[in-house]
Amino acid sequence: MTADSTDLPKFVTFDQAAALLQHLGIDPTATAQSVRYLARARGERWPFGSGNGQVPYKKIANARTMDTKKLIEYLRAEPPNPHGRGQDKKPRRTGSAP
Repeated sequence: MTADSTDLPKFVTFDQAAALLQHLGIDPTATAQSVRYLARARGERWPFGSGNGQVPYKKIANARTMDTKKLIEYLRAEPPNPHGRGQDKKPRRTGSAP
């Protein structure tokens, strides 16, 4: 299966997107939660939503879905960080909070 093949669904849920990203090797550790996190963390840069220049999610039953082709194109151009959120900018606190 490739991103150009005709057997891809037109729309995917976050869970289906994670499975597809794993299959295509874009994000081998993708989960539905990690795709949701990308959507929240990238804000206006995420291609889906109700913001200016974003494509609205398509509601199917109780699920929000995304255009598969647009999602794949976006994540190939701006892949997720394979190492997570990155290093701490300051040392973490030790002990209990005041």
